[in-house]
Amino acid sequence: MSKFVVRNLTLTLGALALSASAVCAGETAHKKANYTPADPAHYPYHGIVKKDGKSINIDGSVVRKTAKVHLKKGQLKLGKDATAKEIAGWNVDVRPDGKGLPPGKMTVEQGAEVFSNNCAMCHGDFGEGAGKNPVLVGGKGTLKNQARTGGEDGPEKTLGSYAPYIAPFFWYIKMAMPLPTPKKLTNDQVYGIIGYLLQLNEIKVDGKDIEDDTVIDANFLKKVHLPNEKGFEYNDLRHPYSKGKRCMKDCVDMKKMKVMHIAIDATSSIKPAVKVPRYNCAKPILNGEGFASAEVPLPAPKGGASNGAAASAYKSSCAGCHASGAAGAPVVGDKGAWASRIKEGTKTLYEHAIKGFNGMPPKGGNMNLKDDQVKAIVDYMVNKSK
Repeated sequence: MSKFVVRNLTLTLGALALSASAVCAGETAHKKANYTPADPAHYPYHGIVKKDGKSINIDGSVVRKTAKVHLKKGQLKLGKDATAKEIAGWNVDVRPDGKGLPPGKMTVEQGAEVFSNNCAMCHGDFGEGAGKNPVLVGGKGTLKNQARTGGEDGPEKTLGSYAPYIAPFFWYIKMAMPLPTPKKLTNDQVYGIIGYLLQLNEIKVDGKDIEDDTVIDANFLKKVHLPNEKGFEYNDLRHPYSKGKRCMKDCVDMKKMKVMHIAIDATSSIKPAVKVPRYNCAKPILNGEGFASAEVPLPAPKGGASNGAAASAYKSSCAGCHASGAAGAPVVGDKGAWASRIKEGTKTLYEHAIKGFNGMPPKGGNMNLKDDQVKAIVDYMVNKSK
């Protein structure tokens, strides 16, 4: 399988559903003995311990005795007991060791098609990311990178490079994805999507490549070991990491201690390494050096943004759906799809775009956009579709 060139990688940590969160130093973390095992029964610290006459829980809290409440028969009877079906509807979490994975299965080839129809609009056809959405593929060997101020590459945190366990991703995808229409995917489809992502990240299982006809189910995911499985340190919150005592006399003279400073004084302004020409109405605004020394405000027509700015905002925030028709979105340029919507009037289109409508989230999911910017994007799409 060919390798994929990826950049600007981020990955939502909520998908990990870990019991600990202190990250270690990338690929070298496996040398640590106190990483977080997948099975909670193998955690290095668990249960309640006695310390200074107190019972200390695993999260560092003091366990206090609860007063017994004596109720008469039939007293404080509220609601009804939950049925097994009702409990199952809420019990959807999946542990790192795979406990909680539901029945279902799908081949990787089928999963690729599901991914293309439901996920590619944001994450790209091959997990490379679309616009500013998270990249899911690549980054192996980059976790030790340090992004400073000289343009160095930073860590590329993806499913294949950063995530320690694959099983909790089932829970996250099932409950939260796709973003415009969460919970629409079946268990079979989620298994297929995960299998496709594992294949793209070139993850081997039992020393074998994941092929197009590989069937992905709960038993298969339990056998998957990701490269950064031992990259998260287990925190024993019952014991402080700092064991120093406050100095009251004969203290260290800090004036004689060597203090490390950051390389660049962040309090002073940093000039960009590359000068970029500023533009006004498509014409560069030049100073004595041939470049503008300050931003030149662009004249904004009705709608709050220039046509170029609206086109750029459309591409980064709306094209994921409106260029492909994903989630039922009308494709920009399709006069037939837009005719009935244009008839509803500009005011209605603005309201739907700002507040959300049917499967479209408010402001296309980019809540950083101002209302005037959204209106300018709507005007841009309408003008392209008349």
